[in-house]
Amino acid sequence: MKTQPDKLYAIITGDIVASSLLSSNKRKMLHKVMVDSSKVLQDEFKDAVPMGVDIFRGDSWQIILSKPAKALRLALFYRAILRAKMESHRFDTRMAIALGHVDFIPGNRASEGYGEAYQLSGKALESMPKASNMSFVFPEMELEKVLNVVIQLIDSISSRWSDRQALAVTGALRGWKQEKIAEKWWKKKVSQQAVAQHLSRAGWYPVEKGILFFEQCLREE
Repeated sequence: MKTQPDKLYAIITGDIVASSLLSSNKRKMLHKVMVDSSKVLQDEFKDAVPMGVDIFRGDSWQIILSKPAKALRLALFYRAILRAKMESHRFDTRMAIALGHVDFIPGNRASEGYGEAYQLSGKALESMPKASNMSFVFPEMELEKVLNVVIQLIDSISSRWSDRQALAVTGALRGWKQEKIAEKWWKKKVSQQAVAQHLSRAGWYPVEKGILFFEQCLREE
């Protein structure tokens, strides 16, 4: 992938929580789910995702985004779709979002790249407190601390999503109406009222406000 030296990118680095406790069958299922979810992410957000999620070391992953303002939305989408497809409220992934310049990506895998954003994201994941599963780094931005607080609050809410709540949120993150989420529901159609309940219990409405605030701040950069 050819990168632009003066452009800001978002790098999200993540790993699966307690992956060593998964059975062999669950590990195989996880890999398929991560690959399939990457394809969905690319299909739904083509303008921001130049290449798919790069999975390495079995339980680690990385992605580059060409539109940093969408980083929080896409990070939550990947987190939610993984939980929904793994069908477990205990399943989760940690992730560190970093904004910065990317020097180069020699191949077609996101993890092969190098640059400021990569270094910041990797270090943020390594130093992340055990009580958190999300963090944000962009030292050049005055609002970094504010946006990190927003992300910490959203993390606290999203860490409690059930698999059905997470599935409903994947539709809302796409901008779908509740009727469309109900129509596209995993395995079988549900009612619009059921979707509304899942979104309400998932705390979607304050989460959405946090996402929009994040996007508004970064669009001004």
